[in-house]
Amino acid sequence: MKKNKTKGEAYIKAYCLFLILVCAFLPFYEKGSFEVSINRAHTPFLDQFFVWITQMGDGVILIFPILILLFVKFSYAIFLALSTIIHILFVHLGKRVFFPGMPRPIEFLAGIELHMVPGVSTHHWNTFPSGHTASIFMLTCALSFLSPKQKWLQIVFLLLAILTGFSRIYLMQHFLTDVLAGAVLGVIAAYSGRWITLKFFSKKKFRKSLLSNRKRKIAKPVME
Repeated sequence: MKKNKTKGEAYIKAYCLFLILVCAFLPFYEKGSFEVSINRAHTPFLDQFFVWITQMGDGVILIFPILILLFVKFSYAIFLALSTIIHILFVHLGKRVFFPGMPRPIEFLAGIELHMVPGVSTHHWNTFPSGHTASIFMLTCALSFLSPKQKWLQIVFLLLAILTGFSRIYLMQHFLTDVLAGAVLGVIAAYSGRWITLKFFSKKKFRKSLLSNRKRKIAKPVME
C-alpha cells in the first residue's frame, strides 16, 4: 500500500475540525470556570461512565496492542512502540522539565466545593499536559493509520479519544488546556513514529510476524 494511503484521512480531518472548535472556544475560556461548570453537571451515571472510559488513556494498556501487532506485522508493532516512547517523552518533558509543579484543578480551585467521584484518586500537581489524553490520541491516531480504508472506524477512534480526554476534565484531573495539549502531542507522536518506521523499518524482514513460519510473497504493507 502506498504511503499516501496510510494517513488516516478521515481521522485527521475530523481531528482538525475538533481542534478548530476547541481553539475557537479558548478566547472565552477562563481557567477553572469551565472545569467547575462541568463538575456541577455530574450524575451517578456519568461518574461511572467516565471512570470507565478514562482507563482507555492509561499508558499500561498500550502494551496489549503492541503485543497483538507482533502477530500481524513487526513493522506495525515497531510503529506503535516508537509512537509510545515518543509520546511518553513528550509528556515527561512537559510535566517535569518545561512546566513542573503546575497545580491541577483540585489544587487550583482549593476553597471551592467540588464533587469528587468516589474511588477516584485525584492528583494535585504536574497538570500540563494530560498524559492520558496524549496516550489515547496517539493510540487512536496510530490505529487509524493502520486502518486506512475503514473511515467509519477512524471516526469511532477519534470519538473515543475525545471522550477520554473529556473524562480527565470531568474527573477534575486536568484543565481544558492540558487536554488540548495532550491531544496535539499524541497525534504528533503518532506521526513521528510513522515517519521513523517508514524510513528505517520498511524492509521485507519487518513485514513478517510471529506467525510467519515459511517464506511467502507478501503484498506491500501499510508501513512501506
